[in-house]
Amino acid sequence: MTHSPSRGCVVTVGSAAGLTGSLADRRTAHSASKGGVIALTRQLAAEGAPHRVRANCISPGVIETEGSRANLLAEDHSVREIARHIPLGRTGTPDDVVDAAVFLASDEASYITGADLVVDDGWSTALPGTAT
Repeated sequence: MTHSPSRGCVVTVGSAAGLTGSLADRRTAHSASKGGVIALTRQLAAEGAPHRVRANCISPGVIETEGSRANLLAEDHSVREIARHIPLGRTGTPDDVVDAAVFLASDEASYITGADLVVDDGWSTALPGTAT
């Protein structure tokens, strides 16, 4: 069976915070709005499919930028402590998010729609704690 190429794609940006709540980082509006972006993307995928338009979301975790170093990753911010528990041991870079977006927009992702690609180094897979 041959496949029809996409006529376009939409890539939105959610957040790992849109997947779960946090006792340490109380950002209700951020979590709710990013959860809404994830749901919106799935709806766009459903409505776009008959037109061969794909829609996917990227949900980054802690991404280190000049702004996040001054805010979220500042010594006195709760996210800095959360970031210390990222399973693979590092914060993300803007290039990590860009690489995911390029993939989702490419022909290699032609059979992917309605997905939420979590780019968070495993952060959303495990609650912070101590290893045994």
